[in-house]
Amino acid sequence: MRIVLDTNVLIDGFQDDYCAEAKLIEAVRSGELMAVATTKVMKEYRLILARLIADTDYRRNIEDFLSMLDHTEPEYVDVTLDDEEDMKFVEAAVGGEAEMLVTSDRHLLDAGEADGVSIVTPEEAIVRFE
Repeated sequence: MRIVLDTNVLIDGFQDDYCAEAKLIEAVRSGELMAVATTKVMKEYRLILARLIADTDYRRNIEDFLSMLDHTEPEYVDVTLDDEEDMKFVEAAVGGEAEMLVTSDRHLLDAGEADGVSIVTPEEAIVRFE
């Protein structure tokens, strides 16, 4: 199953080993899920995580995870979001033929679906994955 993880999922997942976000990250690491990202998404991941994480071992752990992601090209999607900055995640999901875009962001969750990609919470993603 191919998925796109919003930045908030990574932030939460690397802070709490027992949350749904951490389970998704572990599923990507183990090869049970394939996470995809575009260049724009990777840039945001690195920018936000670099701002939030000072510990070099912790940062290395995240970089190792990011190196496992499958690079894809974005694909234009005709959907209206309250926050246009979130379009990069939708375009990554559609371009990467992902089944789910996983987020805690209400602006994305309110859309519900875009070009066949379900936009779900981490908890909903775990249920669909298992």
